[in-house]
Amino acid sequence: MKITVNSKNDPEYEKIFDDLIRDVFGFSFAPWLAKKIWDERYESYSVIRDGRALSNLCIFKTDMLIGGLKVTANQFGAVATRKSERNKGLSSLLMNHVLALYPDTPAFLYANPGVIGFYGRFGFSRTAMYRPETAAVINNPVGGAVKCSPEDILLLEALDNRRVFSGIVDDVNTQPVKIFHLLLDYPDDIYYLPRCGAAVVAKQEGGRLFLADVLTRESPTFEDLKKELPFNGVNRVEFGFCPDWLGVEPDWTDIDSNSEPFFIRGGWRLPGKFRFPVLSAT
Repeated sequence: MKITVNSKNDPEYEKIFDDLIRDVFGFSFAPWLAKKIWDERYESYSVIRDGRALSNLCIFKTDMLIGGLKVTANQFGAVATRKSERNKGLSSLLMNHVLALYPDTPAFLYANPGVIGFYGRFGFSRTAMYRPETAAVINNPVGGAVKCSPEDILLLEALDNRRVFSGIVDDVNTQPVKIFHLLLDYPDDIYYLPRCGAAVVAKQEGGRLFLADVLTRESPTFEDLKKELPFNGVNRVEFGFCPDWLGVEPDWTDIDSNSEPFFIRGGWRLPGKFRFPVLSAT
């Protein structure tokens, strides 16, 4: 069975790819595809019949920092097969094909809880990941923040000029993936903090603030950020990344591995407790 690969902006392929994603996952890549930022870092492998994608698997060639050392790994995502085509071995065909192309490249993925047993067949093993949190009082009903949209030049410049990274686990080159999440998941939760020179993605629920990401070329501390974050009544902050570079020594809480299963393959030297940046997950 023929496998088609795409690693660029191709309108015909994008239409076929997005139709499959909408059918299987119920959302559309259209806002991201319109940005025309699909490049060689993102490879899509599909089984196509009569102009219709039956099954797909994508990898994003992710440059990561593990303990400050660079590691290039393939992040698997968009593993999808139409309901009518399941149990025919299509996903296995695609997995074997991609792993044969990159036999020695470390790989990782977030799995759908319903298919946890699938990835073990291909040398992936489930590993623990943790949620970094800290007690913090934030009462800035106005703050000094500027509300941004995913199109805002302040955000895009902060994303392009990001220069500060975690010494535990971080990513270096996932700007296209972050833009996907900003467009589809956090379009109303983006702020620019002019005194800190940072763009932040943050959302409050009750007394908890989820700080999904901080994008900056400066080196602000968490105490600096707190003064500008435009939130009120916060008493605890969860980070969507390892916050060591903000001067935070967080409480590490286990993430339920059945609700957010995280798998790795190949030679990894991961720290005991870490969180892969949520805005970089495919």
